[in-house]
Amino acid sequence: MSEQVFLDFSLNFNLRQTKKNMPTIIYALFTFRGRQYKVNIGAKVYPTQWNKRKQIATISNGQTRLDNRNNEIVNKKIRSLLAIFEEKKNYLCENLERIDFLFEEMRQAINPKLKCRNYMEKEMHLSATLVFRKMVDKYVKEDSSKKIYLGYISAFEAFLKVKSIPNRLSAINGDTLTDYQQYLLDLNPRRIATHLNKIKGIRTLINHANRDKEIKANININSFVAIRDERSKEQKKSKQVPLTEKQLLAIYNYTNLKPREVEARDLFICQCLLGQRISDLPKIFKGEYAITLLDDENEVISFTVQKTREEATLYLFPVVKEILERYKQTGFKHIDLLIEDEKIVRRNEAKLNRTIKQVCKKVGLDSDVIYVEQIGEDVVEKKKKLFEMIHTHIARHTFITLMCRLGVSKEDVIIATAHTDTTMIDDVYLHETVNDKGTRLINSLKKIKGSTLFKIEEANNMVDMNKEVVKIPISTASVTNNITFDTLLDTQFFASKINRAVELQSQVGHLKNGKLCSYDNEITSLISEIEKFSQSSTSDSDVAKQYVKQLSVGKQSDLHDSFREMIIKCVKIGISKDAIMQFINKALEIGLLDNERFTNIKEITTALLDKRNQG
Repeated sequence: MSEQVFLDFSLNFNLRQTKKNMPTIIYALFTFRGRQYKVNIGAKVYPTQWNKRKQIATISNGQTRLDNRNNEIVNKKIRSLLAIFEEKKNYLCENLERIDFLFEEMRQAINPKLKCRNYMEKEMHLSATLVFRKMVDKYVKEDSSKKIYLGYISAFEAFLKVKSIPNRLSAINGDTLTDYQQYLLDLNPRRIATHLNKIKGIRTLINHANRDKEIKANININSFVAIRDERSKEQKKSKQVPLTEKQLLAIYNYTNLKPREVEARDLFICQCLLGQRISDLPKIFKGEYAITLLDDENEVISFTVQKTREEATLYLFPVVKEILERYKQTGFKHIDLLIEDEKIVRRNEAKLNRTIKQVCKKVGLDSDVIYVEQIGEDVVEKKKKLFEMIHTHIARHTFITLMCRLGVSKEDVIIATAHTDTTMIDDVYLHETVNDKGTRLINSLKKIKGSTLFKIEEANNMVDMNKEVVKIPISTASVTNNITFDTLLDTQFFASKINRAVELQSQVGHLKNGKLCSYDNEITSLISEIEKFSQSSTSDSDVAKQYVKQLSVGKQSDLHDSFREMIIKCVKIGISKDAIMQFINKALEIGLLDNERFTNIKEITTALLDKRNQG
């Protein structure tokens, strides 16, 4: 709809007969785009009892009680129709796609019981796309699905215009769809799946129009044969490459980034840890969700996703919390997805995709990826660098694949992704390598007991699921083996708490905007979290590895000096002696910090604590 449209018409009422002395039908009339429309309102009046100027039936002492009663019913009906008519105009102003159906909208509002004569004949002279839009409104329930179908109709409408095919139901048949398919292939022979979705959408609307009791379009498309996507399910997935834990760590820990790249990295990491579409990320950053405290004192958040209107329930991993808190304080300066202007948001989404590719190139994710495309009817292999293939939706593929690879069941994964069943995970999002499948098979076979034939040789207790070699930048190459991604994230969050408390404490007493800085409550809260962390139920070995691990990631300074620095910071901000000794004991017991280099560390720490307490 390219022309200007103004719904500035009004509703008037006329009588069918004006001279005969018998009740006559009252018509509601309005004019739009130079054409007059009239609808029987379902009420009658004597011509002599109709006030043409006031547009009402007369009520008078000179008339019988029955006439006055009948006329009051007429007037009540007219008053109601005038109000409904204005409401319908307001509705059309907000739902522009329905303006092409204006007469039907008004007829339904004025007299929903009215049957339209020769309806099929009239519909055959309406545009085909007009009827298809009506089918969308009538049979497609979800708003997100309606938007997709309306996009299919717009594409089909453009095809009819380019090929000079009459936009009429009578012109739509199997040959038309065949021409449409070829038209789409000529535009872009690579987007087979997209083209098939467009054609399937139009076929669905044709079927609705054929079955609709009012339309009965009788469009015959039996001669149409859709092109087949010859790729296997795995080949169709091959262009969506999920990232591994090591690759995510490389992205998260890389430091040589511009401010715009930092924002892009943080947004992308959040997506990878939450599994959400980019359209739902603003809800999380704005805090537009419900928080539920579970029996074990963990918290989950829940909200309705934009695309399907289903509920997603998520756990906010510590790094996600840290990133959310950071941008809650600073806001976005380069890639802002939180503003209201949709056009600006779309531009920022495009900028985010470009920038995350640049980040991944810097990180060193430049291995060759072989994927499969269908061009026309030919299935061919293509090759690109990994960083070229990374975009925001890869994050959702990454989350789902990693969750399943780490042992989370598909039935539990869909709680976070807001899928209604696991079909989409199997068909689209879960990327299993031969190594993944073999690992699951071997681990299942190991459960077989008491069989002589079906027996697995015990090389290792379990098979390693992540054998691939990943190119890691020098700044993160010191990552210790056997530390899981989630464990490392927890540790980074823990260390950030210590650093944050030190930073706040250093600002206490300084003037800021004419006032003395006081962060007592914030520091107390951070200290409480750190001390609670020291009582972790995780095994000593794992906890100690966490502490030492954090010191070696992204830092080139000596490990032992870094550990001492952490202890000094804990002393400085007021962490309890018990908590600090927990850190030291767990690191020493596991042997990750040698006793020779840390001789008398407990005594030195105790002396520092005593001095702090005396001060």
